[in-house]
Amino acid sequence: MKKQIHPKTLALNEWEQVEAYRKMIELNNKLSERGMRGISKESQLLHKIIELALPRVDISESGSIILK
Repeated sequence: MKKQIHPKTLALNEWEQVEAYRKMIELNNKLSERGMRGISKESQLLHKIIELALPRVDISESGSIILK
């Protein structure tokens, strides 16, 4: 039997909330120019960012978290 994954909450600080909203608006403008459907919620954008970024997360020589 496949284990069910339940939605979780991720708390964003004010800067993260504002920047996610700004990025969503920026991308929606580009999608609109191309006649494509926009992103309806910041959470959709953040889910996609997480999906694309997680495989690229690593540690630098100095121990900092980086994207490869």
